[in-house]
Amino acid sequence: MTHAPQPLTIKFDKPGFFLTDVRLVVSLDGAPIHDGSFASGFEVTVQVPPGEHTLETHLDLGVFGRKRRSVLTLSPAAGWVASLSYSRLWGNFSKKVELRRVG
Repeated sequence: MTHAPQPLTIKFDKPGFFLTDVRLVVSLDGAPIHDGSFASGFEVTVQVPPGEHTLETHLDLGVFGRKRRSVLTLSPAAGWVASLSYSRLWGNFSKKVELRRVG
């Protein structure tokens, strides 16, 4: 049985602790969904089928760029929200993405 695509909202709330900004590139299953400011945060909604999806973040810091890859497993639902968080301790996005169903 094939399930229809469902909305997936990926969001990163504006961090309140950065004085300088860097470029943040986010992709889902290899397709770019955000290319812009880290300090501004972002929210984007895409349509995806249920199943596994690869979410990648890349902080463009020149030679010392930071990348993180997470796998999201989505069952059929009215929609999903994936919230990214940043760990100041590690200087990168947290390994675990908060994923919750909508509706």
